[in-house]
Amino acid sequence: MKLVSIIVPIYNMETFVSRGVQCLKAQTYPNLEILLIDDGSTDGSGIACDQEAQMDRRIRVYHTANRGAGPARNLGIQQATGTYLHFFDVDDFLYPNAITLLVEAAEKTGVDLVVGGFSVDDHNRNQRWVPKADHQYRTGEQVRRHFYPYMWMFGEWGILQSVCFKLFRTATVRKHAVSFPDLRRNQDEVFLVEFVHIMKDVYFIPDILYRYFANDHARLFRKVPYDYFPIVQQATRRIMELVLSWNPKNRAVRDKLLQDYYYKTFQSIWFLFNPYRKRSHRQRYRRMVEIVESFLAALPDRSFGENAAVYRYMCNRQYLRLYLRMWYFTWKHRND
Repeated sequence: MKLVSIIVPIYNMETFVSRGVQCLKAQTYPNLEILLIDDGSTDGSGIACDQEAQMDRRIRVYHTANRGAGPARNLGIQQATGTYLHFFDVDDFLYPNAITLLVEAAEKTGVDLVVGGFSVDDHNRNQRWVPKADHQYRTGEQVRRHFYPYMWMFGEWGILQSVCFKLFRTATVRKHAVSFPDLRRNQDEVFLVEFVHIMKDVYFIPDILYRYFANDHARLFRKVPYDYFPIVQQATRRIMELVLSWNPKNRAVRDKLLQDYYYKTFQSIWFLFNPYRKRSHRQRYRRMVEIVESFLAALPDRSFGENAAVYRYMCNRQYLRLYLRMWYFTWKHRND
């Protein structure tokens, strides 16, 4: 049986470590190594990881300075000895047969990437199921040439956004030196686009393998206490550089990338109102103007199918209206 390396970045997740590791230990596929990367946690996460390692010889723990999930996963890739790589977030859940199904598909097809289905739980415990295409094979060239359906995480062909519920061939990652960028967020999307850029082929299975627990607003504010827009700019620049090189004439793909850029810029402005960051109205307003000006300057054109009021305020530089709208949005969703 081929060895599978499961890489788990952990930062201040003490209350989730035991539950998360337990679902990995419960996998029906036994030939695993579980790499817990303690990313400079300031709570008891590191101790909890060490305790788990003492109870199962398949677990190895690495303690690092805090640099974010991307560099933590890169360390896991460097230390992995498995034929395949799987990435797991410790506050989510992996169904017991997940690795078995992923490995069976990879061994049967010899592909570089296997993509399975997942479910999403919001904080109200509403669950959405997202199965993937039913045992369908695509070459990397097919994916790159007609990329639009593969951009939607919640579609049956979706590849982007999350590296979880997937299995990667380790040799392919290392041969092409695919790695996560040194960013606090959006690392997964950049990694996946880099991988799609070089992959030979991909196989989809419909089975629900992974249960993802979405962040509510309060938890998201705690996770993003920093200025998010520079991350958006850097990630978007690299993603567009690669994706638009595959088929420059595909307008639907270009518009989707620009819509994503707008949405993340919207988030960047919203995060200025984070209650865990003490900013004055003047400071928020000034930074909001800087973000919008930088966003507009980077747009090749402003016609990509977006008609939201916030976008119109941005394009017309109606900054007071924009500020009041974002303040109201934050207040309205303060308990979501």
